[in-house]
Amino acid sequence: MDKLAENAATIQQKDNAINRLQSKDKIDDDQLKQFEELSTVCKAQNVSMGLILTEKDEQIKSLQLNSSIYETRLRRKQHLLTLYKKQNASNAATISELRAKIKALEYRIRERKDDLLADWEAATNSCLPYGKSLGIHLIQLPDFRPFLVPCDGLSAAGAGWTVIQRRYDGSVDFYRNWDGYRKGFGKLNGEFFLGLEKLHRLTTFQPHELYVSLRLFNGTKRFALYDDFVIGSEKEGYEMKLLGHYHGNASDAMRTHDKMKFSTYDRDHDEFTHINCAAYHHGAWWYDFCSRSNLNGKYFKRQTDNAEGIFWDRWYSFKSLKSVQMLIRPKSAKFN
Repeated sequence: MDKLAENAATIQQKDNAINRLQSKDKIDDDQLKQFEELSTVCKAQNVSMGLILTEKDEQIKSLQLNSSIYETRLRRKQHLLTLYKKQNASNAATISELRAKIKALEYRIRERKDDLLADWEAATNSCLPYGKSLGIHLIQLPDFRPFLVPCDGLSAAGAGWTVIQRRYDGSVDFYRNWDGYRKGFGKLNGEFFLGLEKLHRLTTFQPHELYVSLRLFNGTKRFALYDDFVIGSEKEGYEMKLLGHYHGNASDAMRTHDKMKFSTYDRDHDEFTHINCAAYHHGAWWYDFCSRSNLNGKYFKRQTDNAEGIFWDRWYSFKSLKSVQMLIRPKSAKFN
């Protein structure tokens, strides 16, 4: 009995041990299943994290590329900023110089303004009051705006002359249209034409005489003086209404132009019906059939036998002149 009881107790112990082992095995199986499920989840998470890491790597590479681009741009901007700073320093110096020049110009303008005001107050109707002096002076006539003229009192013709035309180096183009000759052009201290409207106003305000000074390329000089010179209005085509008597040692080459209207390449007033003498002679003048003088023609820098040039017929024919001046003076002049 004791042996059976002992065996039964042993068997019971073995059963209990087996039951415990079976319970533990089941627990282990459950844990293993949990671990397998966790492993599956981890693998999925690893794949997801791998994709995220790959995406982040791409983003990092993109950011690195953008950073490199921005660094390059920053270096370029810094370089430009350095250049701009230098340029600004240079501009500041230039601005300082310009301000100094502006101040100098303002001073000169004030001086010139004062001179012009003085000229305005002393404005006359001719160059006679300036006698035997040279210079540019203001002329004021009734019902006409004041204008500047060059006065010449040292020429061979005597004192008190107003220069109305000057040619000597070809620096000014005299092949101009009607409006150009009406208003005048060029520089008063260089080559110029005073303007037909001013000529009309001057010569109709009081009687004038005309002096033409001519010079060849060999240095020979001649002159032609006409003791009565009047130019008509624009409505009259700026006609040479009076020329007066000729005196001089050149020739009376203006005579055929007496009573003729002025012509330009765009305003044909000459006596020819089939050509425009202004275009033919490359100038502008009181043309008839067509011309025996052409003082507004093309300037040639050497002696040329050309009908387009500056010429004075019967004295050296059509050979171009080196220089010419036309001057007028009121007939009331009391000196020579």
